[in-house]
This record gives sequence, structure tokens and C-alpha cells, in this order.
Amino acid sequence: MTILDQLFIGGISVAIVLFFLACYFLFQSIRTQKKLTKLPKRKSKNKKKNRRITQKRLYLKKFRKKQLISLSISLISAVLLVSGASYLTYYQSMNLTSDDSDTLVKCYYLIRDFEKELITAKAGEEEEAKIQQNIRYLATSMTSQGTKKASKINTEEGQLILNRYYNVVKQLGMNASTQTNNFYGNAQLVDAFLEDIKKSETYEKAAFSYYKVNESALSKEQ
Repeated sequence: MTILDQLFIGGISVAIVLFFLACYFLFQSIRTQKKLTKLPKRKSKNKKKNRRITQKRLYLKKFRKKQLISLSISLISAVLLVSGASYLTYYQSMNLTSDDSDTLVKCYYLIRDFEKELITAKAGEEEEAKIQQNIRYLATSMTSQGTKKASKINTEEGQLILNRYYNVVKQLGMNASTQTNNFYGNAQLVDAFLEDIKKSETYEKAAFSYYKVNESALSKEQ
């Protein structure tokens, strides 16, 4: 169970207690009101008795006022707790967790670096062994990042979008790892993988759009 789940359950539990407490104060205020209505309204000839009735009436009115205040505070607190817990859950479900944010950013940069290495391999501009080593590292990293699963705190739609993207990145890494030694000078193979990268970017854009990730900010840090 996540901290967010614990906070939500805790908030709802306290809200339920406050709701029952509000019911108790409501019941007590009704009883107090009944006592008030039973008090004689007409004054008798006995002044002491009239004074006692007046004092009792004032006491009951003050007591009922306190009960109504307690009732209001309990209800308002319960509503605020439920609203707060619900908003917290909704807010978190519509925003990336720190783990998902980290994975999404890493996948973004890994794909861009992989694309650069493929273009370099296609042109044969650098040492073949170095390019192979870089591609092997990137392929392994993409596979590793792609095996991760979206946090269950997210909405079902958000989880689906993220997991689709992670899976595409994983497949890209797994496929690249089987072709590490074949990219150098192989334009046909490189072009095929560049097409796969473009396809992966459609899933990436869907994730960025859903969670409102600022892609331009990420591209500037490259």
C-alpha cells in the first residue's frame, strides 16, 4: 500500500468518525430542544420558580448553541477531509510519480542517443568498435527501462499509455541488442530502426500529452 493510499484511507476513516460525531451532536441538540419546549411558557406566581425556569432556559439555549456549533464543525471537517483526500488522489493520478517521471525522461534521452549512434554508424564516421559498444550500452539501458511498469497510483488510462510506451522502448532495446554488430555501414538496417524510433515517438508523445510534459525543456538539455 502506498503512502497516498494510506493518507486517503486515513482521511476517509477520520471523516467517518466526524460524521458519526456530527450525528451525535444532532441527536443531542434535538433532545435539548425538546427540553426547551417542555419548559412552561407562562410565568407563575412563584418568583423563585420563574427564576429557575429562566435560568434553565438560558442554560439549555447556550448548551444547544454549543451543540450546533460542534455539529457544524464536525460536518465541515468531515466534508473537507473527504474533499481533500479525493483531490489528493485525483491530483496524484493525473500527475507523474517521481519514478515514472524518472523513467520517462531516461527513455526520452536513451532513444535520442540511440538515434544519434545509428546515424553515426550508418555514415561510418567513427571507429566501429566504439559505436558497437555505445549501441550495446544503449540497447541494454532501453531494455532495462522498458521493463518497468507504471505506478498504480495513476489512472487506468495513464497506466496504459505509460506501459505501452515502456514496452515499445523495451522492444526497441531488445531488437537492437541482437543487431549490435550489424549496424556499422548498414544503411538498410539503420533506416529500419530509425522507422521504429519514429513509431516509438508516437507513444512517447501520447504520454507527454497526457501528463503535460514539456518536451521542449527536455530537448534543450540535450
